[in-house]
Amino acid sequence: MAFSGKGKKIIASIKKQSILKKFCVFIIVAVIASSLISGIIMYHYTTKYMTESKSEDIKKAVDDVSMLFSQMYTTYINNIDDLGNWVSEDGQNECKKYYVNLLDRLELYNNLLSVYGFITESDGSIFLSYPLLPNMTDRADTAGREYMDAQITSKLSLNNGKYYFKNNKQYYTGSDSEYVINTGDFYGLYSDQEVSYLSITQSIAYTYPGASEAINKGTITLSIPVPEITKTRSNIISYYLIATVISVALELIALFIITKEITEPIRELEKMTKQMAAGNFKVKIQSRSNDEVGELVNSYNAMAEALGNLDMMRNDFIASISHELRTPMTSIGGFIDGILDGVIPAEKQEHYLQIVKEEIARMNALVNDLLNMARLQSGKVELDLLPCSLEELLRNTALKLKPIIDEKEIQIVFDIKTKNCEVLVDKPSIERVLINLIQNAVKFTNPGGTVTLHSEPDGKNKVRITVEDTGSGIAKEEIPFIFEKFYKTDKSRGLDKKGTGLGLAIVKNILSAHGQEIHVESTVGKGSRFIFTLPVYRKE
Repeated sequence: MAFSGKGKKIIASIKKQSILKKFCVFIIVAVIASSLISGIIMYHYTTKYMTESKSEDIKKAVDDVSMLFSQMYTTYINNIDDLGNWVSEDGQNECKKYYVNLLDRLELYNNLLSVYGFITESDGSIFLSYPLLPNMTDRADTAGREYMDAQITSKLSLNNGKYYFKNNKQYYTGSDSEYVINTGDFYGLYSDQEVSYLSITQSIAYTYPGASEAINKGTITLSIPVPEITKTRSNIISYYLIATVISVALELIALFIITKEITEPIRELEKMTKQMAAGNFKVKIQSRSNDEVGELVNSYNAMAEALGNLDMMRNDFIASISHELRTPMTSIGGFIDGILDGVIPAEKQEHYLQIVKEEIARMNALVNDLLNMARLQSGKVELDLLPCSLEELLRNTALKLKPIIDEKEIQIVFDIKTKNCEVLVDKPSIERVLINLIQNAVKFTNPGGTVTLHSEPDGKNKVRITVEDTGSGIAKEEIPFIFEKFYKTDKSRGLDKKGTGLGLAIVKNILSAHGQEIHVESTVGKGSRFIFTLPVYRKE
């Protein structure tokens, strides 16, 4: 079957694994599982509660019937002689009244609770039941009453006009006071019925006048169909299922709204990543919240901006390196061609060869900077840490740069507050740090300015060195980037175009290898202060 383009998109969207789909599946499974577990628990306890509740009702009914039977039987005993004849008509009428009351009560329980009631004698013969058994049709008090189901009657035995329970468990309780509870078909009595019954049986005990022990006169059994219990239970379960379905629907709606708030920024991040992979670092995502997703979006925007700046610095670096290499190589090629072709006179060849030598030295310095940077970043540089005098290190390094300092008529000042202090460093590396910092200070300080080298204690284990100049300063927005490789502040300061943007990056990496830090304080038009620390060497 072929699908249209829109249909294919819908199918692909359905097949695609998304956070929303995963959340929905997880929530549905979790809710269904929890609902199933709680439903099973509710089913069990509801059944138990309803059974116990109905049992209590039936027990009360049994007690009620037992009391009426006792009244009737007591009246009967008190109004017959030894031959079983009635001694008074009033007593006979009173006994009949109790019998009718007993029958009415059994009928009432049948109408209200669908109860089957049986009163048996000690031999299992059924004295009275409701609904009525066929052998009770000749009694005037039974007119208009309901009769027992034929299927139940067939489970009884008929002997000499009396109906009997077939199983003695149906009328023998083994106790004069305890209830015997049976759930099922009551030992076969209700085996042809489609439902089970809860049956409660209690013995009828009577103590004759002058006797010390009660005599078992039979039992009272009341049975209620279990569907009366399950109907209530089913109603409760039905309401529970409806509430569960509504709950799941509301949860899914809430989940869709919440997940959409989460996934939309993530989808935008995905699109942004693809654009960044294509080289577009200018794209940004609007942050809609202050939560973790909002922080992620803000971090991603900051990363995009940083990558954009890095890409711009890389392009500037490539352009700068290309220029720095192409210009001297062009000059070298031109001079050599001129010498070989005889265009440059012999008396001037030495001059031009000196220029070639200087250009080669400058290219060599550039390549060395690149190699040093690569080694520092790879972590392959091994430091040879040895104690050395800090004051000598500062003065000797400045002395090496005396030609460029004197050339610009810059005054070098030493503010040494750490006399006789030794630091534990890799001396050539720290000399390189000082050379780069002093060269930068000289480069961006106007003729007649001042470069000051400060040193002072920084706690017990460190000294703080500051290289301060009275130069043009660094713009505030450029300060976070000056220690990044390839970055050149020359663009804004405009005093030198020959730097590669590696000097301060090398400084930072060397100090990081020593476990030290560097930062800068600067004001445009007033100068800059580069501040770093070195570890103090202490003899054991």
